[in-house]
Order: sequence, then C-alpha cells, then structure tokens
Amino acid sequence: MNIVEQIEREIRCIEDLTDVIKLHVKAGRINIAKQLERDLHNSLDQLEKLHKRKELWATVADLNQRGILVQVVKKLAHQA
Repeated sequence: MNIVEQIEREIRCIEDLTDVIKLHVKAGRINIAKQLERDLHNSLDQLEKLHKRKELWATVADLNQRGILVQVVKKLAHQA
C-alpha cells in the first residue's frame, strides 16, 4: 500500500471514529466516547506522520529529478 492509500485509509478511519463518537455522545455513553477519542487522537497523530513522510518523499523525488541526490551520493562515495 502506497503512502497516498495509507493517508486515505487513515482519513476514512478518522471520519468513522468521529461519527461513532457523536452517536455515543448523543446516546449518553460518554465513557465509550472518551475511549474512542483516544483512538481518534492516535489516528490523527498517524495521519500527521504520514503527511510528513509524503512531504519527505516528494522532496526526495524532486531532488532526485534535478540530479542533486546523485551528485551527493557520488561525492560521499569519493570521500569514503
């Protein structure tokens, strides 16, 4: 599964969790809603990490396309 698919999956999970939390709050099941809120928080943290990883790979792809990474690798290889 690629990074975009992982992000989409996490977003769907967050949407589902928020819907279920709302249902539990309306039904007065606050303790269950609080437990699910922790899961929601974890999913949001995971989504943040996935977005950072996506940005990193986009930067790597851009540098590689411009040939900068190849130059760095060659320079490090000559230094070794």
